[in-house]
Amino acid sequence: MYYTANVTDTAYCYDGSFAGFLCCVFESYTRKEIPAEVCPPEEGQLNLFGTRDIPTDLQRARRVAAGLDRLGWQVKDRITTGFLSTEPGKDLTLLRFARLCFARGPGAVQMLGDTDAAAAFRLERAVNNEAGKLIEFIRFEEREGMLGAVIHPKNRVLPLLRGHFCSRLPDENFLIFDAVHGMALLRRGGQVQYLAMEHYTPCTDEAELNWQQLWKRFFKALTIEERRNEKAQMNHVQKRFWQDMVEMRGEPGAHS
Repeated sequence: MYYTANVTDTAYCYDGSFAGFLCCVFESYTRKEIPAEVCPPEEGQLNLFGTRDIPTDLQRARRVAAGLDRLGWQVKDRITTGFLSTEPGKDLTLLRFARLCFARGPGAVQMLGDTDAAAAFRLERAVNNEAGKLIEFIRFEEREGMLGAVIHPKNRVLPLLRGHFCSRLPDENFLIFDAVHGMALLRRGGQVQYLAMEHYTPCTDEAELNWQQLWKRFFKALTIEERRNEKAQMNHVQKRFWQDMVEMRGEPGAHS
């Protein structure tokens, strides 16, 4: 460890927001301690010892955010992108990485021989890789005067999709529904917002369904059955993406 801190048996419990997480970093720094766990609401209280509720204080969160800004965009991006991960224990990983960066400066992002720096790097890479795949494989459909799409990501990637699709579709209203986490990215009338959403109603417009059938027929017409290689397909597009791709629906394993 490159900084002075006591490793405690106490778990930090916070509200799950990014501001709340920054308050956990503030608490750790102020007390010169590393908690045993950092628990958002969905993970519950996993610690067998004591817990400490960390209230969200926007002034404290802004102080930590300003400190991250001073460390540079690489440190900030690693923490903000890693925070979108749903990997168990990612909150503690990112807290420890933040403490490392405050102690060692911007160069800490390159210290991949350090356990905490390497773990934070893997979180960021996994989230960015998934977002990159979804940018390639999202399939929109016309519904109720706007474009709609459903995705089933492992991580909370909607914020990473926002910039690309707002730039790529500047004149379109669209909605991207994250069916795993119950959230949607909505762009309407030039305004963008995130909404809690429970389900997505598929398109029933006959013209749109006909276009989808034409696309599936075109995709199938390009397929050379003798050279079909499902393993190679999965190397390029994992099966978990298939259920949301028009041309892959109905393929064996498309809902796995």
